[in-house]
Amino acid sequence: MINPLDRTARKYKNLKILMFNHEFPPIGGGGGWVSYFLGKHFAAAGHDVHLITSQFRDCPKDEAVEGFHVHRVPALRKSPDVCAVHEMLTYAVSSSLYGLQFAKKFQPDIVQVFFGIPAGGGAYLLRKLRKVPYIVFLGGRDVPRRDPDPSYYRWLYLLLKPIIRSIWSGASGVIACSDGLRQLAQETDTDVKIDVIPDGLDLGRFEPVKRNTCPEKVRILTIGRLIPRKGFQFLIRALPQIIKEATHSFEIEIVGDGPYQTELLRLAGDLGVASHIHFSGSVPYAELPEKYRDADLFILPSLAEGMPLVVLEAMGTGLPIVASRVQGIDELVVENVNGALFNPGDVDELAHCLVKLIDAGERRIEMGKASTERVKPYDWKRIADAYLNLYKEVSSRQ
Repeated sequence: MINPLDRTARKYKNLKILMFNHEFPPIGGGGGWVSYFLGKHFAAAGHDVHLITSQFRDCPKDEAVEGFHVHRVPALRKSPDVCAVHEMLTYAVSSSLYGLQFAKKFQPDIVQVFFGIPAGGGAYLLRKLRKVPYIVFLGGRDVPRRDPDPSYYRWLYLLLKPIIRSIWSGASGVIACSDGLRQLAQETDTDVKIDVIPDGLDLGRFEPVKRNTCPEKVRILTIGRLIPRKGFQFLIRALPQIIKEATHSFEIEIVGDGPYQTELLRLAGDLGVASHIHFSGSVPYAELPEKYRDADLFILPSLAEGMPLVVLEAMGTGLPIVASRVQGIDELVVENVNGALFNPGDVDELAHCLVKLIDAGERRIEMGKASTERVKPYDWKRIADAYLNLYKEVSSRQ
């Protein structure tokens, strides 16, 4: 398989790019930010870019963001953090109808879909009715897996697999954000050709800082939506063991909101570890670099990922990483080089890894420096160029 990142960047004619994503800041997680950064860099390169996303509360129906255009269509979205299945369905319908109408006047050269479900329907129709090629970005939960969270997705995947295969097979390109996710996707469709283009990082915003080898307290940071899939419950369950075994004082800050917060607070109280954890709630993206700079160590105990932006951002600021061994993460974190890995859901192994890094002292600083070096190839401009290379190849075939 040829990685688009290995292709030499080329000059392009100005393209008309139409993007579909049911999530875009201020709603959703990393996938929304991927479309933000790609749209920003596509526009900076002189391309005409429009994104169709979900309407949410008082967000403008149409606005210009970093040089590209955002259109919000009706969707029954209640929470900024979690999108229910029926809410995705409303976006799928309204974005498809809006996309067909908008494409009449916009005449896109190519369509970029973020998550085949729920965003692929509009692109599929444009391909059938108007011969517009489209590219599908695979981000995580849009790819069927054997043990999904929530568990009822198992039945949903059975229902949606024929649709997912049709959307992938109709695409002019399918992109996974990690090699592990590509392998998982090929369990659903062994015939589909999938390129790997990783997610990226704003290296100018997330810069390394000098850290103390022996702070008064080791500050442990984690960031994510408070949902079971992110695995914060395992971190809390590991705390009694960590408190017992770590020789250095530490504190944990959890940044993020979500429906699982009440359960996490109850669990921390029941285990008597609430004094070691601070829930900061949702933090504006512009303030996240400061959170990383104030930390000594980053942990992400997820059950499943595509390629988490928060790990890239933490690495950019020079943090060592403790994380679960899942798709995307195991391509960023190397054991004993820039962090430690544990099997997802393994509380004892999580505790062991975290204790090792809490007490690592100078070695923790060296691991943070290794993170900074490992993340340099993930600059967003380079990632955007890889997408544009693929768009150019598709356009030339058309």
